Amino acid sequence: MSTESSFDQNRLKKVRINESIRLNPFDKFRNETLKWYQDPQNMRNIIGVETVYSKAQIQQMYHWQNEHGLLYYIEYHDGDGFQTIGDVWLAEDDYAIVIDQSFQNQHIGRMVTKYFIYKAKKLGRERITVSEIFNWNEASQKMFTHLNFYPYKKQKDSWSYQKRLKNQHLRKKNSI
Repeated sequence: MSTESSFDQNRLKKVRINESIRLNPFDKFRNETLKWYQDPQNMRNIIGVETVYSKAQIQQMYHWQNEHGLLYYIEYHDGDGFQTIGDVWLAEDDYAIVIDQSFQNQHIGRMVTKYFIYKAKKLGRERITVSEIFNWNEASQKMFTHLNFYPYKKQKDSWSYQKRLKNQHLRKKNSI
């Protein structure tokens, strides 16, 4: 079974979230990503250890994500123009979002995630899953629980979170 069966990367378009936030389909490596993936504290929240990714590792990650889901850059309009401030990836079995630290706590991640909840519903998904949120990443836990994700699978230092997208009660009622 193909993991990208409901994705058509050739048809991805820019998505306007609001006046200041838009999503731009992944096209090529952007140097702005070095800031997020070469910050040891940021990486601790992303993969659980203080490390940095090389440019080649970031490119490899993006290549894989782009083949296995929907990959976008998050862009923010600062008055002069749009700048790249993060990335977001939706696959059939995972969702990941990274926001530049200087743009965190402004509900950008929340607005982008609301769009991807909508997108996952349009793709006919029954749920959206975040495979790993580390116990110390309270900001991410708060954002996802605010959007009605719930922790469902415990790992050593983290939890997987999930949100049901289809109403189970209505489905049972309609099948009676």
